[in-house]
Amino acid sequence: MYMQLNGTVIDSSIYHDIFSTSAMRAVWSDQARIQRYLDVEKALSVVEARLGVIPSEAAEEIGRHCNVSEVDFERLKSATEHIGYPVLPVVQQLTSLCKDGLGQWCHWGATTQDITDTATVLQIRSALLLIEQDLKAVVESLAGLARKYRDTPMAGRSNLQQAVPLTFGYKAAVWLAGFHRQIERLDQMKARLLMGEFGGAVGTLASIGAGAGRAARHDGGAWTLAAAHCLAYSPRHDR
Repeated sequence: MYMQLNGTVIDSSIYHDIFSTSAMRAVWSDQARIQRYLDVEKALSVVEARLGVIPSEAAEEIGRHCNVSEVDFERLKSATEHIGYPVLPVVQQLTSLCKDGLGQWCHWGATTQDITDTATVLQIRSALLLIEQDLKAVVESLAGLARKYRDTPMAGRSNLQQAVPLTFGYKAAVWLAGFHRQIERLDQMKARLLMGEFGGAVGTLASIGAGAGRAARHDGGAWTLAAAHCLAYSPRHDR
């Protein structure tokens, strides 16, 4: 008899579509997470090449291999179990895939937390897009109900009993207004949440040199994220 071992309801083949969607599960899959790591590494190499920090041919070679299909997940799993986190094993595989020693420029000036945090923010951005799509679909449906039933009377409720009359269209409009506010709150949140990180091991970007500030700003632009005002990750866990 087949028995699937589940850690959460999302792992359950019976319950998972009640508590999540296939699109949302894809956003947070191992493959998507590793691809986001690679997306960040590629953007980093492109920006650093543009600023003259690393050779342009190195950026091209690194970018050529920033595809999750080239990652050996068995090796990645084994190395992660030994080290405790997957970014370093991903970088090691990416480095080895590059020809002529050009992989040595991979991850230049960055630290694990830069890649981890920025990749996670990119995943959050994708998840928020799915949530927004669902909210807008609800808004459209409620707007239709409010229009259709604007003159349909019904009993109002107050203190668990019937009260003065209202229309079902009005009731739907009240729900609609709440969803509009939630969409507005999502938009307000993005300015604080969708922020890239590039500070290096201790936050000074000393290995980048004089172009450190420009590199940090350009990196954020490469992912269409805001650049963190405080580059060092260690003192800014509130962001």
